[in-house]
Amino acid sequence: MSPYTLPFMSAMWKSRWVADISLLLVALIWGTTYVASKYVVTTVPVLQFLFIRFALTTVLMLPLTFESIRKADRATWVAGIVFGVFLFAIFTLETFGVAYTSAANAGFIISLFAVLVPVFDSIVYRKRPKFGLLGAVVLSVLGTFLLTLRHGYHMNIGDFLVLGAALCRAIQMTFTKRMTDGKRMDSGALTTIQLGMVAIGSGVASMFQHPSFTNFTPSFWLITGYLAVFATMFAFFVQLTMIRLTSPARVAVLMSSEPVFAAVCSVVFLSEHLSIGSMVGGLCIILAILWGRRFA
Repeated sequence: MSPYTLPFMSAMWKSRWVADISLLLVALIWGTTYVASKYVVTTVPVLQFLFIRFALTTVLMLPLTFESIRKADRATWVAGIVFGVFLFAIFTLETFGVAYTSAANAGFIISLFAVLVPVFDSIVYRKRPKFGLLGAVVLSVLGTFLLTLRHGYHMNIGDFLVLGAALCRAIQMTFTKRMTDGKRMDSGALTTIQLGMVAIGSGVASMFQHPSFTNFTPSFWLITGYLAVFATMFAFFVQLTMIRLTSPARVAVLMSSEPVFAAVCSVVFLSEHLSIGSMVGGLCIILAILWGRRFA
C-alpha cells in the first residue's frame, strides 16, 4: 500500500462530500422505515417493540465499541446519556404518533425539525441564521408538504405526538454539535451509550404498558433486525459522526430528503402512484438540498 493512501483515505473520510453522501444514505434508509414501523406497531406494543429494537442494537454494538466505552471519560458518558434521553423521547413520541395518524401526516410533521434546527442553532450559538439557508429549509418543508399531503390534513393526537418528536429531534441535533464541538469523543462509544439508554428507558416503561411479551412472528424479527442494524446502529453512528464535520442546519437540510426516498420506495415496493403535487414536492426538496449546500 502506498504511503500516500492512508492520508488520502483519512482526508476523504473527513471531507464534507463524504459527510453529505453518508447523511443522504441515512435519509434513504430512514425513508424505508415508515411502512415497517406501521406494520409492527399494529401487532406489538410500541414500547415493547422499541425495547427489543434498541436492546438488539446495543448488543450488536457492544463487541465493536466495548474498549472505547471502557476508556470513555466523564464528558462522553454525560453526552451519551443526554443524547439517549432525547432519543428515547423522539422514538417514543414518533412511534406512538405513527400508530395514531397517517404516514403522510407523520412524514410532513417530523420534517418540521428542519425548520426548528436553525432556530435552536442560532439561539445556542447566538448568531443569526443565513438567509439563504433559511430559504432552503423553507423550500424543503414546502416540498415535504406537497409530497406527503395527498388526502387533506386534519390534526389529531398522533399529529401532536409527532410534532413533539420533531421538536426533540431539532434540540438533539443542535446540542449534539454543542456538547461534542472541540472535544475528542469516540463516536462508537457515544452511539452505544445513547442507544443503551433508549433500551433501558423503553424496557422499564414497557413493563407498565404491557408486562408480558407478545408472540413474535418471523416477519417481526426480520423487520426489527433490519431496523436495528441499518436504521438504528448504522444510521445513528453515521449521523453522530458526520454532524461533527458539518453544521446542524446543514444536516437538517440533507435529512429533509427522507420523504423523497420514502416516496420512491412506496412506488417501487408498494406500486403506489405519485401525483403531480408529489413529484413537484420531491423536486422542491432536491433543489433545497442543492441550494442549502451553498449556505450551510
